[in-house]
Amino acid sequence: MLLTAAMLALTLCMVVVSSGGTYARLSSRAPIPASTISSGSATLTVSALSLPTTLLYPGLTLAAAVTVTNTGDVPLVLFPSLTPPATTTALSGVLTVGVAVVDSPTACTAATAATWTKTFAGPASDSFSSTLPIGGSATLCVQATLPMNAPAASSNSATNFALVITGIQN
Repeated sequence: MLLTAAMLALTLCMVVVSSGGTYARLSSRAPIPASTISSGSATLTVSALSLPTTLLYPGLTLAAAVTVTNTGDVPLVLFPSLTPPATTTALSGVLTVGVAVVDSPTACTAATAATWTKTFAGPASDSFSSTLPIGGSATLCVQATLPMNAPAASSNSATNFALVITGIQN
């Protein structure tokens, strides 16, 4: 029995010695210097719209150019929208407003194909999008059209509306 106890003690010593080394948990910490984060600005300017004062009749399109400039410090995607008049009239019910990007103000004519159109009675087409880089400008052709099938009640009337050009960060 003494021999067994001696053998067990010897085996235990060999296991402890052969397992080797010491174990330690190391850690280190270093502070990160403070930083400043700044946000950009999305700023869009639009020149005044001056549609011709010609009286509309069925089939006539009036057109005028506006210049849109990105004066912020982020690229902007442009989206037009139409704000209806406070009072709906027979004219506002059939009037179509269109927008297209053109190369210059002189390229804005009644014959320019609008890439975005909207009536006050229906949804807008979704095909318009233009991206303005920082400091970039675009010329938009704005059109107002009285369709050929406009009802007689739309004659000899007036309406007002707002075309809103929104710039959303790209």
